[in-house]
Amino acid sequence: MSRIRVLGASVAALVACTGVAVAADVPQYGAPPLASYYAPPPSFSWAGPYFGFTGGYGFGGTTILNDGWIGGAYAGANHQFGPNLVVGVEGDLTVTGKSGTSGDTTVSNPWNGTLRGRLGFAMDRFMVYGTGGLAVGRVHVEDTGIPSDESATRVGWTAGAGLEGAITDHVIGRVEYRYTNLGSSSFAPGTISYSSNDIMGGIGFKF
Repeated sequence: MSRIRVLGASVAALVACTGVAVAADVPQYGAPPLASYYAPPPSFSWAGPYFGFTGGYGFGGTTILNDGWIGGAYAGANHQFGPNLVVGVEGDLTVTGKSGTSGDTTVSNPWNGTLRGRLGFAMDRFMVYGTGGLAVGRVHVEDTGIPSDESATRVGWTAGAGLEGAITDHVIGRVEYRYTNLGSSSFAPGTISYSSNDIMGGIGFKF
């Protein structure tokens, strides 16, 4: 009987040792490591004031065709609603070399100024926009046959569209087209109407 007890104890001890060895060989799996959180960079904001410089070329003229260079400065401010909608106001002042001659009469447009609203659709660092509002400009008419030399400051309207891109967080490039109509005035050679189509590029600085 004692031998049976000794044998049983030996078998139990062997089984216990075998179980420990097998448990030691089983791979231990812990919880998987947490994935690192990726924070996407914030979208570019178009909100805030800005100013810039512009240059380009203008052509047109209702009564007498004219064309020439354009150069000036602009300033404005935007407010952004959500990720896409941008509204703002902008003013500019340009000097021009636009002029044209028909017969004895030469028509030129020494300067223009505008005050406009803007409505844009932003796609992160790019924005397409429409713009329109008040235009004021000087129309100069010279006729060598009469002779006469007259100028008038005209009030009209302007409208156009453009594309802006953020080169950096504070430097904004743009291209823009605008049509400007300064109406008609009476001069010695007759009634002169003036309008122009302007294509401009610009570089701006946003605060």
